[in-house]
Amino acid sequence: MQIEPGETIAYLGLGSNEGDRAAALEQALVALERTPGVRLLRRSTWVETELVGDGPAQGTFLNGVAELATRLAPVALLAICKELERAAGRTLPAARNHPRPLDLDVLAHGSVTIDSRELTVPHREWHRREFVTAPLAELGVDTATWRRWEPPQVLGTAAGLAALTTNWRTGGCSIGLVPTMGALHAGHRSLIDRARRECDRVAVTIFVNPLQFGAGEDLAAYPRGLERDVALCREAGADAVFTPSPEAMYDPGFASRIRVGHAASGMEGAERPEHFEGVATVVAKLLAIARPDRAYFGEKDAQQLAVIRRLVRDLGFPVTVVPCAIVREADGLAMSSRNIYLDAADRVASTVLCRALRRVDAAFVAGERDHGTLVQLARDEIATEPRGVIDYVELRSETDLTELPAGAIAADVAAAGVRMLVAVRFARGPRPVRLLDNLRLGAGCAGDAGADVGAGSDSAAAGTDA
Repeated sequence: MQIEPGETIAYLGLGSNEGDRAAALEQALVALERTPGVRLLRRSTWVETELVGDGPAQGTFLNGVAELATRLAPVALLAICKELERAAGRTLPAARNHPRPLDLDVLAHGSVTIDSRELTVPHREWHRREFVTAPLAELGVDTATWRRWEPPQVLGTAAGLAALTTNWRTGGCSIGLVPTMGALHAGHRSLIDRARRECDRVAVTIFVNPLQFGAGEDLAAYPRGLERDVALCREAGADAVFTPSPEAMYDPGFASRIRVGHAASGMEGAERPEHFEGVATVVAKLLAIARPDRAYFGEKDAQQLAVIRRLVRDLGFPVTVVPCAIVREADGLAMSSRNIYLDAADRVASTVLCRALRRVDAAFVAGERDHGTLVQLARDEIATEPRGVIDYVELRSETDLTELPAGAIAADVAAAGVRMLVAVRFARGPRPVRLLDNLRLGAGCAGDAGADVGAGSDSAAAGTDA
């Protein structure tokens, strides 16, 4: 194998499953040989393969690998490949896993590693695709040093996360951040799923934040299971998981705190006076480290969501806060990491929160607008479960969770949205459990499919721990 000064060895994956497949692949090789700065050194035999992954019904592929000597940078080589695909009749951008007359992938380019929006080198899936690994083996290519992308990357330092997200941003990637406190469940999974749909790269943070736990609260006993959590993140397609220790987040001299004012008053703020200061501080730090474009938080911890929105507005963080709907169990209980602590009797009784919200919602939809009547309906329903003790039942404005005055709810306020929030303690079992739930009236309660909290029902990188 002879390469000239200034040249780099690169490998392309070629595939076709429309039209004259062999002709399309051969024509692509001829076109590459005619491209200035590109020389074809070798190519594998063509192999017939089925589609890998989900997609519409379609014919089998012819696949192979070409070895090139090139003076072109990886992005320039990718641009040539895209032009050849268009010339072969492929419409770009193309739907994922649809039939194609020609598909060209940059598998590797020397020893370069790239993780950008347009190009990942070595190719993100090269080691998982036999129609790539077999032709490479046929050519005798030593892939021992090729990077094998095995997301998520697990990072323990702020510097590591900052470097990774800076690299993503430099590569033109949009970044989604999903802050959690771990003990992940289907609610958290829905946050990651949404971030995956909307962003080029997704980072999940798992951090049980000591600043948001007050004296006598369950910091030490908060559920933890990092290995299982990372597995869920991997399955959901997260690109990175940030799992710092408290010492990595807060050095011995750490002295700064963020207070958010009215958004943190009442409800959880009254029950846990130091809680939202801890939430706001850790979320601000995570946003500063990761610099995401979008951050995903669940609506189960509605007051926490209001606090974070206020924080972002007041401090000017260039991030979009994305609220995600509550995910519920089949019987209506809002998912929470702490649900595992409910004993059998409390688990049955816990559905009273959703029943209370449904009852109030039905009255609101039927035209009831009296503040006191709606609150009392919720209290009466919760009172039917003697195992539950009410911490609070509140009606708040949907726009900013400000308190609503007594009496009739004004028509314009009702039109803008009204949210009922409840907190109930279950303390008769072996371990006391405090549950939160809420509902925008008129929106329905049963079978909600959305997200728990990403700093939400136990999220917010330390988020609320409901």
